[in-house]
Amino acid sequence: MASRPGERCQQSLARWREAVEADLLRRRAAVPGRKPNLRKKKGRIAIVTDSSCSLPVDRSTQELVLGQVGSNIISVPIPVMIGDQIYPETSEELDRDLPLALAQGTAVRTSRPSPGRLLRCYQQLQAQGYAGVVSIHLSAQLSGTVESARLAAAQLDFPVTVVDSGQAGLALGHSVLDAAMAAQLGGTLESVAAAASRTADASESLFVLPHLDQLRRGGRINAMSSLIGGLLWVKPLLQLVDGEIHPVERPRTMPRALERLQTRVTEHAHTMESTRLAIHGFGNPAQSLELAEALRPLSAAPVPVVDLPPALGAHLGLGALAVSLSPTP
Repeated sequence: MASRPGERCQQSLARWREAVEADLLRRRAAVPGRKPNLRKKKGRIAIVTDSSCSLPVDRSTQELVLGQVGSNIISVPIPVMIGDQIYPETSEELDRDLPLALAQGTAVRTSRPSPGRLLRCYQQLQAQGYAGVVSIHLSAQLSGTVESARLAAAQLDFPVTVVDSGQAGLALGHSVLDAAMAAQLGGTLESVAAAASRTADASESLFVLPHLDQLRRGGRINAMSSLIGGLLWVKPLLQLVDGEIHPVERPRTMPRALERLQTRVTEHAHTMESTRLAIHGFGNPAQSLELAEALRPLSAAPVPVVDLPPALGAHLGLGALAVSLSPTP
């Protein structure tokens, strides 16, 4: 009996997690004098990010499900508001209620994590004996999370370097993973932050939406305001450019938009020596899996098919399809 699309998505994510864990062990084994199963004891650097990074989270504990790779990473949820109800954490209730609200046209918004929330996170890591934190977040052009992180860091006599990734989804997630691995391999605060920025700067995020209604309601299309009238009746191919959402093509049908998405992804992949791909969808697992299968030959690693996190799904809406490309370190 064939697996259901949702099960196949989970299987793709499991294969990706296994590959990420194997990559860490490979990198550890390549460091002279460091055994693969040993952790650095002093001068450890922690990583803080936000839930827009699309890294898998245990809904009951809010902890990342990444094994050793995630041992020095904390992901802070971006609150989502549906009508008058606030969902401060990633949860099964939010996973259930958000698609329904979007389908019904209920007002959906997001809010940045408060500086206080991030401050408590940094203090927790300081108490655990970390020597510093690299805090890597969703593009400052799309969210106030970077600003919250900087305000929190300024209140603390403890080294915190804030990185505006200019990215979202697993383009941000890969930046976080590369920073976490650099830290676990003995990196300094500066070298870990540089690893995060290097991956984020070289990454690409492209996506196709069935319509722009949700983006328009959420105010996330400022860079497109002069073009919005001409885009409402097409299936635009969009891209993050300098952290902002920009239209790159204007197909009139979804099949044509997906065709052009694949072409653009192929072009970007060929500019990278080795590429990691990830597919994001929202309410469309079968379509996401089909896109992943078409693009799989371009990726040097297993291609995970993951739901957009609520903080992104709230703005992109049902039926969104996105591709994250990051270079392999």
